[in-house]
Amino acid sequence: MKNDKKQKAKQNPAPKTEAKPAVATPEVAAEAPKPAEAQTASAPAAPAAEAPKPAPAKCSCCGSMTVDDLPKGRRCFLAQAGTLALAAAAISPAIFGAATTMLTPITSKQGGASGAKRYRVTSLDQLAEDGTPSMFAIKDDRMDGWVKYENISVGAVWVRRTADGVQAFQSVCPHAGCPIMWDDAAHQFYCPCHAATFTVEGVRTEQPSPSPSPRDMDTLEAVVEADGSVMVTFQRFKEGSASKVAEG
Repeated sequence: MKNDKKQKAKQNPAPKTEAKPAVATPEVAAEAPKPAEAQTASAPAAPAAEAPKPAPAKCSCCGSMTVDDLPKGRRCFLAQAGTLALAAAAISPAIFGAATTMLTPITSKQGGASGAKRYRVTSLDQLAEDGTPSMFAIKDDRMDGWVKYENISVGAVWVRRTADGVQAFQSVCPHAGCPIMWDDAAHQFYCPCHAATFTVEGVRTEQPSPSPSPRDMDTLEAVVEADGSVMVTFQRFKEGSASKVAEG
């Protein structure tokens, strides 16, 4: 049996297996490192260095501590506040006085004698004995803004002699403030603006009728002094009113 097997083996030899050459496996090429410049560009930028803070200011009143140091500098702060308060108190009267001086001419009433004031207008011997009235100017100082005008005319009065002294009237018409004139031929006062007329005693007439004037001529207080001086209390009155009302 064994011989039969050997003979068969010889007759049918086993096929030879060819050794295949080993195929070299290609190695994966190592990735080349990126340039240094590219790495630097992709990296985040480093934060910029902060500028140094300025040193806190020294306190102006002591210099040995800072203004920011509140617990230590509070006394110094109070000293500064007290100094400012004293300075303000010192200059306030000057500022107030200057403002008052500058504004007084604006806020005050212009035109001189606006309230009642006595003036010497003439002497008794200068008045006509028959009672014919004469006009006299009232002169006084007047402020116009900040300019002072001295001894100028601020109004006028009519004065006449009477049996027991003198009589004085405002020279403006109670109707609209026009100047009242004397008509010697008619022996009466008249207003040239609206034709109102008044008797020598200052009583309004009804010629024309009705009279444009709402009331009689405004009388003024007048006295004769011992030396013969005629003193008149000059005053203005509101126009257009039936009642005699003095201006402020």
